[in-house]
Amino acid sequence: MENTTESVKTASQNFFENQLVKARAAEAEAQRKFNFLAVARLAVFAGMLVLGWLWNKNGGVLWISGLFVLLIVFLVLMRRQQAARRSRDFQRNLQTVNEDELERLQFRFKRTDTGTPFQEKDHAYSTDLDIFGEYSLYKLLNRTRTEEGARRLASWLKNHASPEEIRLRQKASEEFKKNPDVIQLWEATALLHEHAAKQISSFRLWAAETLPAELASTLRLRWWPLVTAFIAVLVFAGIVPYWPLLLSLGVHLVILRRFQVVVQQVTDKTTALGQTLTAYSDLLAIAESTSYHSQWWLARKALIQGSSAALKSVGSLFEKLDYKNNPFFFLFAGIPTLWDLHCLAGLENWKKSNHSKLNDWLNVLADIEAMNSLGGHAFANLDYILPEVAQENEVFINASSMGHPLIPADRRISNDFSMRGTGHTILVTGSNMSGKSTFLRTIGLNLVLAQMGAAVSASGFSCSPVRVFSSMRTQDSLEESTSSFYAELKRLRKLLDLANENNETPVFYLLDEILKGTNSVDRHKGAEALIRQLHEKKSAGLVSTHDLELGEWGADENYVHNFHFRSDVENGKLKFDYQLHEGICRSFNASELMRMMGIEIDLNK
Repeated sequence: MENTTESVKTASQNFFENQLVKARAAEAEAQRKFNFLAVARLAVFAGMLVLGWLWNKNGGVLWISGLFVLLIVFLVLMRRQQAARRSRDFQRNLQTVNEDELERLQFRFKRTDTGTPFQEKDHAYSTDLDIFGEYSLYKLLNRTRTEEGARRLASWLKNHASPEEIRLRQKASEEFKKNPDVIQLWEATALLHEHAAKQISSFRLWAAETLPAELASTLRLRWWPLVTAFIAVLVFAGIVPYWPLLLSLGVHLVILRRFQVVVQQVTDKTTALGQTLTAYSDLLAIAESTSYHSQWWLARKALIQGSSAALKSVGSLFEKLDYKNNPFFFLFAGIPTLWDLHCLAGLENWKKSNHSKLNDWLNVLADIEAMNSLGGHAFANLDYILPEVAQENEVFINASSMGHPLIPADRRISNDFSMRGTGHTILVTGSNMSGKSTFLRTIGLNLVLAQMGAAVSASGFSCSPVRVFSSMRTQDSLEESTSSFYAELKRLRKLLDLANENNETPVFYLLDEILKGTNSVDRHKGAEALIRQLHEKKSAGLVSTHDLELGEWGADENYVHNFHFRSDVENGKLKFDYQLHEGICRSFNASELMRMMGIEIDLNK
């Protein structure tokens, strides 16, 4: 098993390393081309200066013609240099992506995005199971590069999908997994645009707004510059005096004044939005050209036909509207052409044509980013498997060699686990640091992965749909004036409320060191009462405890099953095997730990 895992891991690692080498070579070539074109532009510019001087000195058509030709060459070289810069930056981004993947294989996360803005205070499991944070499942999975995509990935992590949706996502992730180069193309393209990660909620709001009727009807005045141009021709022909032209330009100012507030509101809401939409356009263009065949993909691809061109056009309009901030442009082009009104009319026409499609486009973009994360995760961990999530009438979990997905493979201890039966509780006893809490999180995290459609850390995994709930890190709160014990009671109240809901999907609970904040007598009575109560509800789960009496009580109940983790003392040192064993734990290490910490305790008493 170990050798197979290592060889499979190397396949992903080799791909990332090869991509990194190729990207470095391509960047160097693009940089050389960029430098050559920069020198060529300087040479052409110098030639233009020389020809300009000769034309000024000698006159003649030859010099001015040569100057015009060099101007065209200069513009062509400028376009090619821009393309070389984009190619160079793209290859740098590919290096960033592959360096990130190589570090991720070692469980070192380079990206600063922790997902904590998506954390919910009283969520059923996200805090206890490290869904978000510096070292979290979100950071392990996250390959999103836009705000929309990050939000969608977080939603998938926090909300279990239906079995049918899980199957659709699994088939799609298999296609994505087979095309890691497309995933990296998407990421590197998104990184070309610094605004790609920006939230565009303001754009959604703008697209839903309508221009006041009185302003919409006067947008036709944007063609008044044609009247002004006609008057200008008459003025320069000497047919009419200058004052009609000045009067017509004054009308321009009146019209612009009428629309000033609306234009300013649009520009205030959409700062740098044009660049963001251009980035989204480039990403959707990749999606439009990608030929996957899964049902999940085809349903989404049908929704985005023409989306990249549409977003590019509206992005261009927003960028053009920003030209008004340049005083020279506003004075010499904005006022004479009523530039703002033409942009505003274009934006309003875009709304009419595309508003109904916008949410679909942005939702598909978000889905693709989240699926990139699932496919990238599966490719990076080729020893992981896609679980079977099947509708059952009772809680059912069966896992082989299941490990914690946030523990590196060389330190990960895997366990087999099986459980069947709604109303059943597994009691997990064991000494300190023996692995009880880690095991509960192992089950919880793999259930979260399974029910979002992702690959799990196991050689085999099947389960029925469950609503995961955990109570593992309850803390006191000065703000709410609650003790840790009362905080745990509130958490258990939430568990009972969930189990009482009229929901077909049962609750699967993970309770660590239950009722640890009170005395042993009340802890035992409370834990026993809670387990009895949960037995009558649509729920099942695991409870870890140091309470041996609770285990002894559970041994006499047909709906309670005892398992344990053990520790041994060898040559004065504690030894853990982190393996799950049947029955109640008979070996504890608290006294030995206290002795090792310098507390003089008589181990013979």
